[in-house]
Amino acid sequence: MTMLPDEETPPADQSEVDRLRAEIALLRTEKDLLLKAAIGFAADACALRQRAGGEW
Repeated sequence: MTMLPDEETPPADQSEVDRLRAEIALLRTEKDLLLKAAIGFAADACALRQRAGGEW
């Protein structure tokens, strides 16, 4: 998603705004990857529990 420069943001601050937007995009991607991994780990734990007869 390409964001256009803000009309009210001074040009000197626009690079900082752009950097922060890029950082937010990276953090969202990282969050999505971690959530996907957590779901996978939870599914694996459930499968292991079922194999063990439901007892821990």
